[in-house]
Amino acid sequence: MEYAGPYLHEVPGQHERRCWLESLERTWEFFLYSSTYLGAAAVGMAYISCLIQGAGFSLPVATTLGLVVFSVYNLNRKTDEAEDALNHANRHRITSTFSHPLLGMAVAAYMAALCIAGLSGPAAIAVAVLPLAAGLVYSLPFLPKVSGYRRLKEIPVCKNLVVSFAWGFSFSLLPVTMLGIEPGPASLLVFTFIFCWTFIASVIPDVRDRAGDAATGVLTIPVLCGVKGTRVLLTAFNLLSAIILAILGTGLLSAGSAAVIALSLVYSQGCILAIGQTHHDGFICDVVSDGQFLVIALAGFIFMWVM
Repeated sequence: MEYAGPYLHEVPGQHERRCWLESLERTWEFFLYSSTYLGAAAVGMAYISCLIQGAGFSLPVATTLGLVVFSVYNLNRKTDEAEDALNHANRHRITSTFSHPLLGMAVAAYMAALCIAGLSGPAAIAVAVLPLAAGLVYSLPFLPKVSGYRRLKEIPVCKNLVVSFAWGFSFSLLPVTMLGIEPGPASLLVFTFIFCWTFIASVIPDVRDRAGDAATGVLTIPVLCGVKGTRVLLTAFNLLSAIILAILGTGLLSAGSAAVIALSLVYSQGCILAIGQTHHDGFICDVVSDGQFLVIALAGFIFMWVM
């Protein structure tokens, strides 16, 4: 009976609390690694895009972009399984365990997004399809072997540029095509803002994943420049982004929108300075950086209400 000894002193209800905490942890992991968290952040990004372009929150736009982001990143996981197995064991465990359900959800989500966008016409559908097309182009091995590369994402910086252009165009133009907003300087500002943020946000996880990327032949900026060099480059890029956005926003932005963009730049710089400095790179990448627009959207709501 010695094996039962430890259980004699167990606090009543301790087992139930432990099971509840384990269940909560598993739920959080699924929410985070199934790209549902990214989809939620995309809703915040959609709100900021509409805000800067002079429109209020649009449920159809936010829903479409949230579904598109959820779908594209889940589909992308299917082509990145080798890298994920090396770089991100927890995410790989979730995406491989729920591989078939997540694939079905991703397809259904994109179909739903296209249906919603379709209510606004073919231009909205074209914009909604752009991220999927970009994801396929940079993930699939279609390059000739003579080039030395099989996928666009293996070409240094190409992955970051393709992703940045795709999200920049989608988040700036979908409100235009779905809400009838006149494209103009505000749309260009939103494109630049989202492009610059996405470029930084796409490089930050590469710092964490540099060992696995190097092992699989993916030459990212951190693989080529190291952690310190990447931090310097991203800081310079963030500063240049601030200058360009300030020029584009002069005489155009409201005080609330200007405050939102400034806060986002500061937030991004915090992520740049933090990555590679602690043992919590996973948290910085997957929660803090990827969830930036949850914070920025909340700040935008408060700024617009106060100002």
